[in-house]
Amino acid sequence: MTISARSPDKEPTPPKQINYAEPLVESVRVYLANELPTKQLALVPRAASPPVSQVCHADIVTDTAHEDIKGINFEARLNRNDLNNNASRRQNETREMPNQAELMQRQPLLARNVKLDAPQPTTDESDPDQDHSPQRTHAGDFIVELPPGAVREERYPKEIWKTIISFFFLFICVCINMMSLSLVHERLPDRNTTAPLNDIVLDNITARDWGLAVSEYLIMISTTVAMLVVVFHKHRFIVARRLFFIIGLLYLYRSLTMFVTVLPVSSTTYYCSPKSNNTTPLLVIRRMFYLISGFGLSINGKHTYCGDYIYSGHTMVLVLSYLIVAEYSPKKLWPVHWAMWGSALLGVSFVLLAHGHYTVDVVIAYYITTRLFWTFHSLLVTPHRTGNGYNHYMIQREWWYWIFTYLERNVRGPVPRRYDWPLPWPRTKLFSRLS
Repeated sequence: MTISARSPDKEPTPPKQINYAEPLVESVRVYLANELPTKQLALVPRAASPPVSQVCHADIVTDTAHEDIKGINFEARLNRNDLNNNASRRQNETREMPNQAELMQRQPLLARNVKLDAPQPTTDESDPDQDHSPQRTHAGDFIVELPPGAVREERYPKEIWKTIISFFFLFICVCINMMSLSLVHERLPDRNTTAPLNDIVLDNITARDWGLAVSEYLIMISTTVAMLVVVFHKHRFIVARRLFFIIGLLYLYRSLTMFVTVLPVSSTTYYCSPKSNNTTPLLVIRRMFYLISGFGLSINGKHTYCGDYIYSGHTMVLVLSYLIVAEYSPKKLWPVHWAMWGSALLGVSFVLLAHGHYTVDVVIAYYITTRLFWTFHSLLVTPHRTGNGYNHYMIQREWWYWIFTYLERNVRGPVPRRYDWPLPWPRTKLFSRLS
């Protein structure tokens, strides 16, 4: 069933006034004379008119063969019915046929067939659910006319407990990443004996230590914008648990790649803390919380452990911030999208300028971040199929697929780009305009 709005300028014209009411008045007179003789009603006198011919094509008293109705006088009722029938016949002969507007008005639910080449109504391009928009009309659908300005409102379950579970998953993955870094620091090749690896970009530019600080300031700005988009999103709990899960997977993969292969330090000027001769579990845990308290940034002086190269965490955060803003903010904010894209590009460039990462770290970080983000959101619009062999999607073999199905079980695909104020007061119309 399709819901459409009727334009005020397309209201059907009111039907023409029906004249020739004399037969109706005559029927009322005959009815009152036969059924209610005791009531005296003051009727308006009218001019004498020729008697209406009484036409009756059936004599029920003589023609019927039923014994139960013989002896009943039907004369008064037959005269009355015949008079009404003749009046209705004359009225139908003089009345015009109803137009298309009157038929549409009399039928609130009407099946409408739409031509394939007919122009489709405009929809909000920023709504990923526009294919199911109420403004789209399909052949054979029923039309329910609503007043102008009526908006369909979908219901998406918040399921806050799933968001909390997703946040704990992110926290555990971050802890594993920091623990991996604290262990990799002890296996780091000696800087005095091992030179940085050959890199086509780093070998052709002079290291600038301030470039890493500029990159981290851009990271702070980008993550703040992405957080604002999530906080002011109407379905913020759904978006937040998706992002918690994706970021957790990225940190988990990063902890594995930098642990299995330890690269020498790419910068000759970056400060690295001295190694410990005795690495205990308590020391690893202390380093883990020390790194977490600094949010993994070097500008606050707490990221002094080296070896986390494959793949680049700076590139991962910058690219992911751009993807979040581009996916969950309206297209009318395209200047912000381009600004986030430029911020990610500049941030990665400054990381390489400071020799903070190898070029391969940046390439792998970009590839893994974009593919994981796009794969996750592609699954949101992919129908779930069951079966064996080649009857089901290969993506279901991913180890995290069952977590995805649990988080998105009650959410029908992408959420619309709508926004509201997260607090009960004050209310503002700014977010309704953005939506």
